[in-house]
Amino acid sequence: MGGFLRCNLFYDVDHQQVYEALDEFWQNRQHRLADADSTVEDCYTLHQRHNDWTVLEWTRGWEWDLRRRAQLHVSRTYDCPGLLTFVYDGDLWGYELFHHGTEVDHFVQWVESDQGFFPDVPRTGRPDLLVAQFPDLGLDLTHARGYLTSVRLDDDSFEDFYGSDDDPRNRPVREGDRSGRLDAFAVFDFWRFLGVEPDDNPTADLFAAPVWRRFTTEPA
Repeated sequence: MGGFLRCNLFYDVDHQQVYEALDEFWQNRQHRLADADSTVEDCYTLHQRHNDWTVLEWTRGWEWDLRRRAQLHVSRTYDCPGLLTFVYDGDLWGYELFHHGTEVDHFVQWVESDQGFFPDVPRTGRPDLLVAQFPDLGLDLTHARGYLTSVRLDDDSFEDFYGSDDDPRNRPVREGDRSGRLDAFAVFDFWRFLGVEPDDNPTADLFAAPVWRRFTTEPA
């Protein structure tokens, strides 16, 4: 199916705070944030706070180090939990969970993924840690466990159940979910589980919350 996406979900912090923390982070690295309009294809898109979540869609490209350090700076500045969620080539999704400016947990849907995501830490996801970071949301542990379902590519039955909505191993996690739990785009159902609403309209923006600002980084 194809498709790439990367976005931060920050909890209990607003868009202005996120922007200011990012600006501080990049200024410390001799860069600044520069406004961009919707005609600029490669830019960050920061959405207004909605349901206590503030979402930041990343620019293109797979640079991990600086942008992950930037998200941890936001978390450290406001002592807020959050996630980096991503889809790689429409094949798999994953996350990095953080709180207090520190990585807490990692999940990658394909256990043997050789794409270099978090190579030195466990990547099967811990639903108990996910639920614990957001006590006010009352997340169901069983549902969390369902979303953090990973597969092994050396499983002889992988081709039988991967991408099949009819196979019980790929059934949706919750009633009303639109993807099987082993589909890469189950991440959209995962967002809804957290209370983050994707945009169901055919627009370039991933999320229903209004766009507050678009920007890029450039040398100061």
